[in-house]
Amino acid sequence: MYNIPFVVRRFLKTKNLRIVNLLGLALMFACILVSYTYVKRELSFDKFYSKADRIVRMAVSYDGQQADGRMYGTNVNQIVQSISEIEAVLKLSKINTAILTSKGTKQVITDLYFSSDNLFEILDIPLLNGDSQTVFKSPGSVVISEKLAYQLFGKADIIGEKIELSGRRFQNMTCSIAGVFKDMPGNTHFHTDIIVREADFDNSFFYAYLLVTKGPNYSELEKKISDVFLKENPQRPGAEINLMPMADIHLHSHVLREMEPNGNIYYIYLIIGANMLLFIIVMFNLWLNASVIFSYNKRYYQLLRFNGASSYVVAKDEIQVVFWLTVAGILAGKLISVFVADYFSISFNFISIGEEIILCLFFLFITVLVSLFPVLSNISSTFFFNDRIDLKTIRFSFSNVKYMLVIQYSIVIFIIIVTLGINSQITLIRNTQVGGMESNIVVFDEQPPEIISNYSSLKDELLKHPEIESVTGAMQLPGSAVRDMIGATVEGKEQIHLPVLVVGEDFFPFYGIKIEAGKMFAPLKMSLKEEEELLFRRIDENIFSNLKEDIILNRKALQVLGFTSPEEAIGKEIKIEHSALDYTQSAVVSGVVDDFTYTSVYEDAVPMIILQRNMFMNCFMIRFVPEHETQAMQTLNSVWGKINPDYPINYKFLSDTYNVVYKNELNAGKVIKFFSVLCLIITILGLIVFMAFMIKTRTKEIGIRKVNGATNREIVTMLNVSLLRWILLSVCIAIPVAWFIIEKWLENFAYKADLNWWMFVTASVFVSLISLVAVSFQSWKAAKINPVNSVKSE
Repeated sequence: MYNIPFVVRRFLKTKNLRIVNLLGLALMFACILVSYTYVKRELSFDKFYSKADRIVRMAVSYDGQQADGRMYGTNVNQIVQSISEIEAVLKLSKINTAILTSKGTKQVITDLYFSSDNLFEILDIPLLNGDSQTVFKSPGSVVISEKLAYQLFGKADIIGEKIELSGRRFQNMTCSIAGVFKDMPGNTHFHTDIIVREADFDNSFFYAYLLVTKGPNYSELEKKISDVFLKENPQRPGAEINLMPMADIHLHSHVLREMEPNGNIYYIYLIIGANMLLFIIVMFNLWLNASVIFSYNKRYYQLLRFNGASSYVVAKDEIQVVFWLTVAGILAGKLISVFVADYFSISFNFISIGEEIILCLFFLFITVLVSLFPVLSNISSTFFFNDRIDLKTIRFSFSNVKYMLVIQYSIVIFIIIVTLGINSQITLIRNTQVGGMESNIVVFDEQPPEIISNYSSLKDELLKHPEIESVTGAMQLPGSAVRDMIGATVEGKEQIHLPVLVVGEDFFPFYGIKIEAGKMFAPLKMSLKEEEELLFRRIDENIFSNLKEDIILNRKALQVLGFTSPEEAIGKEIKIEHSALDYTQSAVVSGVVDDFTYTSVYEDAVPMIILQRNMFMNCFMIRFVPEHETQAMQTLNSVWGKINPDYPINYKFLSDTYNVVYKNELNAGKVIKFFSVLCLIITILGLIVFMAFMIKTRTKEIGIRKVNGATNREIVTMLNVSLLRWILLSVCIAIPVAWFIIEKWLENFAYKADLNWWMFVTASVFVSLISLVAVSFQSWKAAKINPVNSVKSE
């Protein structure tokens, strides 16, 4: 094992084959190390909570639609009281953005949570300061993270310090800090820096976590809860309760309005599968090269055996070489893994030194076993039988490896087709989402009332600058669920509840959405203050305005409301009812637009009634003139400071919003591209070196053929025809498997890319051409050698 000079000599003797093996082993070990770390992290989400195995999150779906992650009102309390298997319920309400004021300084905070008083009883979040038994004793108590504590006060010992919170969804409050919790770990499905105790969730949306008795049957429990829910809500007969174990939320939950974008179990399978395919290719190259090298060194081993050496000596020589080759590959792979992890933004915090050692030993064992297999299976050929032919180097036949070659090329073609399929779906996502292909749109998430009241002034001031192309607003940002419902009644028909989207002026031109019938919204005639006065009058005195409000329908809403064509709907009066929106009950259809994807491509287009208001402009959207983004950003910051001097600016690009929504798809595309490149490089390099070695052993044959009249072209054709045949067989295997896998993956989406024939042809032709060019170059060099020299070479 320690005869280093011998190992070096053997390495240099067949250095090209060894270098290919070393490269493959290094890349493979780097991928294993990074992938193992990532998969371990993904599978560890929320399992560190001591009661994680007894906590489930409850959601409700209606009429078979995708479930909303949130519950509403008092129904949960009645459910808890009615079912003995439920010990307690934790309620969490999320506020996307709010304003925190400390020592006179304001800052925007995101992901503020309101919680019921039993948070620290159900989730054992460690407190650095404060008592978990009493920290939420009184409503309005607040706990903040260690990071936020140091940011605000420069220390963690801050019990009793005051902060002020303000936002659109809650009353302004002055809070006394009752505790400081340790920063939440990365492997939990929700993160926050500030949690406020809330006593009343009766009229709000919240996430409901049930602490259940050990070992319940979740299917039976879902049915019990659904029965109670339907009894309390007879007006929603299509309601169905869904329970999700907390430890499964990150990888298995796909409800609307998730707290944060989750992972996806299918991408764990993808990473494991990609590693397995790359592993097969690397091990095949290792086995193939070991077989070739053993065949090349057969004369040497026969002489050893002739002089009394045992089979152990033959095996030991090969083990020494592959052992040190693998050790070098592991060391190089460890170095490469740092760059690979950085490329995929993966931290090695989730893997211990002990786990790394186990991975190294396992990898070493498998590598030695694969390399030794050709030696052990052919050990008998090293016996010396006093026959001159036994002393000749035995040519390693191409037919010996044709089946493994077919598998290798099938894998490469398969993974390239899958790469093209995923990229095609990502392109469809960007083309389908409103503004998905544009990089010059910035968006402001939910803003506080004071900023919303200044929206018109902000818009007018921004549009004075030529680098600002357009400004609009909406109730919510693109990419989020549209599930606020409004009752709509067409004369002579029953009321139907449809999703409502409230937008500002110029919304449709902003996103290039064309009107199909009727006309776009006219400019708003009332100010925000006038709209609010009408709404407050309706709320306080139950008096509706006589105004007839214009609405626009999308095609799905058109169908649901019973209209047969856009033209039929234009001018029709619809009665609308919504507790927070309806200062008037009379609306007239002014226009119809085609279905546009404002939510996500995971769900089909939802029927929408679209209103134009000054109220509920919670989110702002600003389009910069292309190639003037830098100047536009400066203008935006300057104007914001002028209009909202007391509030810090907080925006992001719309493309970044979509990157968060489609994080899994983008990561999948990144992963599959990475592995497809590695597979192709290792396969082609292995083929080049192997064919160079094979051609070298057939130099004499090539010379004889040329002496007998064979042309260079015939020589090249002879050396390539077998390869082409097996590549074509690989194509036949890879295409149906790739088609099946992509089709299964596309089932996650309502909008699906077409699997065009060119994807399969492109992948097949690309791999075939690369392989043939690589081999043909060497074949041509061999064909041009003087036949006299070729015949003498052996």
